Amino acid sequence: MKNFTAAALCSIAVAACGSSQPDAGPGNTNSDGGGGAQEVLSMLSLKEAPEATESLYWGDLDVSAPGFATGPQDQLTIGLDADNRLRYLKWLTFPSVQKTYGEDAGDFPLSGTRAVDLNPNFGLVFDEVTVLDSPAPSATHFLLRSHYVSTANLYDFVESIEGTKSGDGWGIVYSEQGTFAGVAIAGTGTGTVYPRDPNAEVAAAGQASLWSAPVELAAPGITGPPVDHLTVALDGTGALQWFSFQSFPRHVSFTDTTDGLPLGGRLLSAEGAVSFDKVVAHSPNHAVIRYHVVSNDEMNDFTEGLDVTRKGDCELIRYFISGTVLGATIDGHAAGALAPAVASAVGAGGGSDGGTL
Repeated sequence: MKNFTAAALCSIAVAACGSSQPDAGPGNTNSDGGGGAQEVLSMLSLKEAPEATESLYWGDLDVSAPGFATGPQDQLTIGLDADNRLRYLKWLTFPSVQKTYGEDAGDFPLSGTRAVDLNPNFGLVFDEVTVLDSPAPSATHFLLRSHYVSTANLYDFVESIEGTKSGDGWGIVYSEQGTFAGVAIAGTGTGTVYPRDPNAEVAAAGQASLWSAPVELAAPGITGPPVDHLTVALDGTGALQWFSFQSFPRHVSFTDTTDGLPLGGRLLSAEGAVSFDKVVAHSPNHAVIRYHVVSNDEMNDFTEGLDVTRKGDCELIRYFISGTVLGATIDGHAAGALAPAVASAVGAGGGSDGGTL
């Protein structure tokens, strides 16, 4: 399954951010280099952390799949291109296969018939995927109905997803009928996916805030991309408190928010010695941090950074991690537009993977 291409930020994603708050950004919006050790960081390098390209929607749908451990609700995330063709589909726990759609290796077809090999990440090979119904999408409607056959993995089912525009979201009718991993399935899902949580409001000026949404994620060798949910917590001044991915194993908390991080200094974390050579002074509209972590056993030797910029009612984020984590080489990047979130919907922050800095 491929990673989405990182290029200029899609205008659709920006439009979903609204405009109840003034736009603001960092002073240096064209920085493409890493800068010298003495240079104060104003924005993450676009080479390190490219911007997003896709329009993503998500929500909790009413689901039913007798015989499977799911429901009565489950989270569905979809990605659409500028013409409202499906680019991505993933359920959180519902028995389904994560999919990207297109013409690249590992993509599922939007027309015709072809085999799809999901090795090595998912250990699945579909002998034949046949599109049964796929009319041209419009501004208000899309439909994709396909037949999936994998002899080795005991899959033989028909999946259908139909979307009808509903406000700034899409009303979804989903079904999966046949045999899934050798077990009969008669699964359904209905509800609405949005580019933001409709129950969350933008925090008032000076208040702590949570921001969350699916983002594009490129992390070769890590099972799970190209999309993952990211949550970022800011204090009332706009300083970073913590960030956490839903599946990608990075969950990092900052002691007393980033106000307490030493510019040019070092401290110890569960992952090793942390060097903050570049920390920009935050504002209510922009926060950015980049740091290097090295452990004595050399299992960890990586650089990680996060750039958060206010755009209307969203926070545009760009993230990267590069180097060695627990002995494994990693070169990960994420980007997207985070919307206001409520704590009950995203859970607590931080975690054991990145620990507390």
